[in-house]
Amino acid sequence: MKLTFAAEDAVIGVVCGLLIIGFAGKWFSLKLPDFTYVLAFGIFIIFILIDIMHEFSDLARHFGFILFSILHNAADLIVSLTFISHFSGWNIPYITLNLVPYLKDAMAVYYVGLFLLIGNAIWLVIFPFAE
Repeated sequence: MKLTFAAEDAVIGVVCGLLIIGFAGKWFSLKLPDFTYVLAFGIFIIFILIDIMHEFSDLARHFGFILFSILHNAADLIVSLTFISHFSGWNIPYITLNLVPYLKDAMAVYYVGLFLLIGNAIWLVIFPFAE
């Protein structure tokens, strides 16, 4: 068990995905102040790190599932750091220089939002089968 329930990071990932899809404005428009996105992704990073620590403590059970979960968390972490750098203006080595420029394209932002939404929703569906 992590903080509140086992798949809390996936729920926050779905919320962050919806925020980014709204920011992109393809399905619906949701333009919030930049600090809101920084706060949401900062919270998401905390839960990603807790999940990664939890996964490393449980490597003996469902090794393939755990490995795939760690890889997905790494991708979520990189996406989160990219959006934090984009919305806050903070210079994060490698991320700001190489990944933030992709966020200039609204379709790229939309697809990243879809990745967060769909990827974390899938984890919500398959997580009970791993327990």
